[in-house]
Amino acid sequence: MDLDTLQIYKALRLPLLGFSIIYIIFYVYKNSRKERLEEPKYKMLEED
Repeated sequence: MDLDTLQIYKALRLPLLGFSIIYIIFYVYKNSRKERLEEPKYKMLEED
């Protein structure tokens, strides 16, 4: 692997990881999706 390529990889991996995590958090906790994602939890609690 070329040294320049390695430096680019190391410089971009942390911001890319951070962006990915933030995107997932916003995707999951948006109000319309949050209700849909928690719906199975309440169904399981009602069954018990």
